[in-house]
Amino acid sequence: MRCLLFPLACILTLALSFDAVAQTTSPPGLSGRALRKQDRQICTTQATQQGILRRNRAEFLKKCMANRQGERKAAARALRKQDRQICTTQAAQQNVLRRNFAEFLRKCMAARQGERRAAAGR
Repeated sequence: MRCLLFPLACILTLALSFDAVAQTTSPPGLSGRALRKQDRQICTTQATQQGILRRNRAEFLKKCMANRQGERKAAARALRKQDRQICTTQAAQQNVLRRNFAEFLRKCMAARQGERRAAAGR
């Protein structure tokens, strides 16, 4: 019986983790407080779906909320890395001098972030 429970638990965990990743994309403009509230609601729902006992729920919520925050930070880090690569390529194509490279990169990345915010606000 235990041999069957472990694979089922793994499948359920994978299914819920994919669902959680899909839900981590938050609407633009949410404050930190609103994000934490949203995370708490989603993690509480997951805890009840998984049948986590009340005495173990606090630890589960703490880990779940930390994972969601980590996913958001990783996504932001990946976007910054992508922006930097694109801006570095543009600098090379435009033959930006080495002494002007840092300023060009800063302006380019700020412009890309501004475009992303404007597109998200629509």
